[in-house]
Amino acid sequence: MSENARILGDPPLIWPFDDLATELPFAGRSLRALRREETLRSNIDPRRFTYAAHALATTPVLEAFGRVSSPGPKRLALIDSPALRALTPLSSIEARDGLLLYDVFLDAPDGAALAELRRVALTTRVELPMSVRRRELPRLGPPPHLMELPSDGVFAGHIEHWVHVLWISPLLVPRMIATRTGRLRRPKKALEPNRIARSARIHPTAFVEGSYVGENVRVGAFASIRNSYVGRDSFISDFTKISSSVLGESTHTLADASFTFVVSLGQSTLASLGLKDTLLGRSVFLTSGVIFWSESIGGTISVDRNGVEVDTGRKVLGGCAGHLSVLGARTILAPGRALPNRTVVVMRKEEGVFKIPTLSPGTPACWNDGALVPFAQLRPGQVPEELA
Repeated sequence: MSENARILGDPPLIWPFDDLATELPFAGRSLRALRREETLRSNIDPRRFTYAAHALATTPVLEAFGRVSSPGPKRLALIDSPALRALTPLSSIEARDGLLLYDVFLDAPDGAALAELRRVALTTRVELPMSVRRRELPRLGPPPHLMELPSDGVFAGHIEHWVHVLWISPLLVPRMIATRTGRLRRPKKALEPNRIARSARIHPTAFVEGSYVGENVRVGAFASIRNSYVGRDSFISDFTKISSSVLGESTHTLADASFTFVVSLGQSTLASLGLKDTLLGRSVFLTSGVIFWSESIGGTISVDRNGVEVDTGRKVLGGCAGHLSVLGARTILAPGRALPNRTVVVMRKEEGVFKIPTLSPGTPACWNDGALVPFAQLRPGQVPEELA
């Protein structure tokens, strides 16, 4: 049996990293390697599959797709649902007649181009059980205040923008638990099992649930890791809290740091408190004073794509920092912003608050030239967004 499916086209270059999508790590594997592994595990002859370079489907999806026996080329289609629809913004996934169509094909003829397959391949609906997790969103602005996401590693997606790396990586954790080496065990009070590498060392007071912990990882006292991936040679300091996140190899967290839906590509030092929905490149340094503002007060959050602002459809989205970025105290980024590789942000002394006037309790104040000043003094007649 051949070990290679056919790949169509060139992989997209993912800004701000300037890396090809196929070379970026997804829970310890490049997209290229991950796609190959998921294909081989399906027990379907890989030569029957054709992927666009940006496309991915996990093994359960490929198994069900590969059982289709109709003649001619076929295109993967999954039933449209809120959980899968959440992965579609900024992608070439097509929504049609209650289905989501992906650039994953079966029994495509040799030499067929992607555009041709999209046009002629038979749309093939694949139905299979899929579990979802309901994520509660901040109750800012109008509903919805819940988001559904795939929770069992059964999904397909396209990786065409940095947001897709951020959104898809945490969804792969169940696949890592199911397929990687290491001890499979469920601690007391844990609802889901873990996959723990034999060389990992976890403090007895730490709590790990539904997670993968790699080789030579050290987890400190009272740390908490839930539904997350921690890559090899990482050090998770005391009281660190990690939830639904992917921390690549050789990541070092400092005490009391906390991460929710954060993806780090590895080799980074992270000290942030309350970091959410943010993608960090390789060898990034974050101090505890860095804020990726992740919550929209009004509508949904947009991101840049080739110089054009595009709506993500999401009310919660932090940002992205390129490889080798150093972000110092008081770095505050608006939702959906991405910093180029090697960005260095430092604090100026005059940015601190040195003068604090006497204000009535509850008076909104903001920074101005080294002092706290009543908001109404700087913006007469306006109401702070936080209080609107």
